[in-house]
Amino acid sequence: MPASAPTVPQAARLTESQIAQFKRTGYLVLPGVVDADLCRQARDQMWETIAESRPSMKRDDPATWVPFTDEEKESYTREVTGGDPYFGGRGHRFYIRNGAEDLLLDIGARVVWDVAEQLLGEGEVVYPAGLDATGHTTGPCYLTEGAVKGMESHLGDKTREWTGPPTNRTGPLRLPKTGPHWVTGQGTRGMYCTLPNSPVSTPPDWRGAHAGEGLYNSRRLLQTAVYFDDVPEGAGGLMLFPGSHHRIWDYWETTNHGATAIANGEDAPRFVGYTDPPIGAIKADTEPVMTAGPAGSVVLWHTIMLHLAGWNEHPDIIRQATLYGFNKKPDTWPDDRLAAGPKGSIWTDWSDEVKAVEV
Repeated sequence: MPASAPTVPQAARLTESQIAQFKRTGYLVLPGVVDADLCRQARDQMWETIAESRPSMKRDDPATWVPFTDEEKESYTREVTGGDPYFGGRGHRFYIRNGAEDLLLDIGARVVWDVAEQLLGEGEVVYPAGLDATGHTTGPCYLTEGAVKGMESHLGDKTREWTGPPTNRTGPLRLPKTGPHWVTGQGTRGMYCTLPNSPVSTPPDWRGAHAGEGLYNSRRLLQTAVYFDDVPEGAGGLMLFPGSHHRIWDYWETTNHGATAIANGEDAPRFVGYTDPPIGAIKADTEPVMTAGPAGSVVLWHTIMLHLAGWNEHPDIIRQATLYGFNKKPDTWPDDRLAAGPKGSIWTDWSDEVKAVEV
């Protein structure tokens, strides 16, 4: 049987003032809460993987931390069973799809398990069990056409072999070792890293800014980013648009697209988080915050916030992070209610403790 509770030391539960700040701004930074030795192990694993997959990049020589060429990008091949390449890179960014391994889950999800239950409800959160004895993961997935389509970029022509046809219902979904485990809450996205001197994003377009992955097609309410090495100011930390969670929720709750579609016997619409209203207005009038922190820092944010990866202006730092989204259990959030989209308060499906805190 897979574990159902973490064995790693837990970050302290949030205070009332921290919950109030989270509700108001949509995010919270917890500096250095992940065990330092686990962070060191993660860094070592990153460099061991780089040594095997991109040996020209040397740990002790920042001059070799250069962008990936188009030829390199094409050289990393998909797993034969489906799933992303274990290691891949493009431009100034690279990833390692080790997110369902225990080490990444220990630093990237399980360390804030108590906090997740505090915010989303005791016994109401999908536990990130990770890989089973066969090297696969299994977890609940709301299997809509949009969800299946979204997995194609990770599973390739094997997608339907893993997902089957869309059912518009929640059921257990088994996935290969390199993902996409985040759709079932069984893995982080792996190691997401930004090389030095990466291109700067600027207003008014804030290229790459997006929002609302969980608005209609998942129960993913709480997102985390964990920095397993120091991320000083200007080193590519996650960028968040404060207050954008309220504006996105309020717009879609008012327009009520999901409930209207269901009433008409149609599939609920899929929120397009790069272009749909009010994304353009938020980009135009809200200054994003680039987060930072020492190794072991955790950024918590509401899943529908507008966000983007920051640029790394340092010449000798690699921004090292892993991202994970906590999902509510299906029995706490029925399919018909999920499909209807935003309805009522933005905090309706959060814990009583969260709902009780005034802002």
